[in-house]
Amino acid sequence: MGDEAVIEQLTEKQTELIEFLYVDYNGLTRGKVIPLASLKAKLADGIGLTKATLNVSERDTILPVADMTPIGELRLVGDPASAHVLPYMPQVATLMGDIYNLDKTPYASDPRSILKKVVKQLADAGFTVKMAYENEFELFTGDKDHREPAMPHVAFSTESMDFAYPFILKAIDQLQKVGIMPNAYYPEGGIGQHELSMLPSDPVTAADNEVIYKRIIKNTAKDFDLYASFAPKPLVDSAGSGAHIHLSLWQDKEDAFFDDKAAMQLSTIGQYFVGGVLKHIQGLLALTCPSANSYQRLAPGHWSSAYATYGQDNREAAIRIPSTSWGDPASSMNIELKASDATANPYLAFAGLLAAGLDGVTNHMQPDGYCDVDPASLSQAERDAKGIQLLPRTLSQAVDAFEADSLFQQVFGKQLVDAYAKIKREDDQYYAKLALEKIAALHRELY
Repeated sequence: MGDEAVIEQLTEKQTELIEFLYVDYNGLTRGKVIPLASLKAKLADGIGLTKATLNVSERDTILPVADMTPIGELRLVGDPASAHVLPYMPQVATLMGDIYNLDKTPYASDPRSILKKVVKQLADAGFTVKMAYENEFELFTGDKDHREPAMPHVAFSTESMDFAYPFILKAIDQLQKVGIMPNAYYPEGGIGQHELSMLPSDPVTAADNEVIYKRIIKNTAKDFDLYASFAPKPLVDSAGSGAHIHLSLWQDKEDAFFDDKAAMQLSTIGQYFVGGVLKHIQGLLALTCPSANSYQRLAPGHWSSAYATYGQDNREAAIRIPSTSWGDPASSMNIELKASDATANPYLAFAGLLAAGLDGVTNHMQPDGYCDVDPASLSQAERDAKGIQLLPRTLSQAVDAFEADSLFQQVFGKQLVDAYAKIKREDDQYYAKLALEKIAALHRELY
């Protein structure tokens, strides 16, 4: 949709305010708001942003990074293709923005622009991508000073379904109004935990969808006097919430991950992709599990993947190879990254994951670490023999690996890597002084 078309559409819908949004390095959505009358000018000129706009911590502490200072300006340019009227506030429309320099070139440290660059690299290699987040979230009653899980019944129980149906039905309606197609719903394993997955789309749209999906779920919950949290570990004594990433590569309109004659039906290209992800997974976790709270969730025996391994339908592996559907196996092969949660910036997480997989495909990296049992049940010697490594146990460990990985330096650039590492270390040092319950509570409210 072009500029004139989106202006006409929003005018017809009597929209009054337009949001230009971006996602910071903490996975928090921020932006600026203009009246509809200014939209034409702002689509052409963008909205001014300080160069320090991205190098802030969860607590809005501005960290010292070269050329990310109060001096100078960037422009946030709304993408007309991402325009949606907020279904719960029809006077307001939202556009995801790309950040530009004043010379009209994409800002090198803009997450959305980086994802577009990686998608183009895949296209140049002959691939298109389908992907989506599979989010878990927890519903609570009460206020921020006293949250209790809502309807803490048995996982997958009909009692929990009946309790959640009014909320879920409205959430599905709201999501469909912005073009997000739900895939499946069920109460999950944690107390008060639920999962509502989305159908896949291209990477940029899938990342955009993740932003508005979380917003719609949270706002719909309010209508039922509930609070929805996407924090990885909102309660210390309950199962954590993941945001698993499902993806497939396509070549000449066929699923490039599928080979009916191969083990697990995973093609050679699929094996190489998994090999690339596993090679870079230690640093990738800084992008896909990027909060101190993430590492309260990543533990053996929690179905959250504590080891750098892969296997068919192995929910204790970092990468699960799901069984294909009976009706259409040739179009249903995909891989699932389980070491992922909703504190991530989805553009950075997708860019890192796709770049790692493409590196594997380009350089023919066969994966090590296949595992068809719970890796925690193996002895250290057995894991060593299979090439199974423990994933980072802290955010700082993941950030160290992220900084040391030359692929990520190349994909994201020195400035972003420097800023991102400083932000994550500042957060990790802050939370290291707090009790586990306090860390969980703070992230429960932030995400």
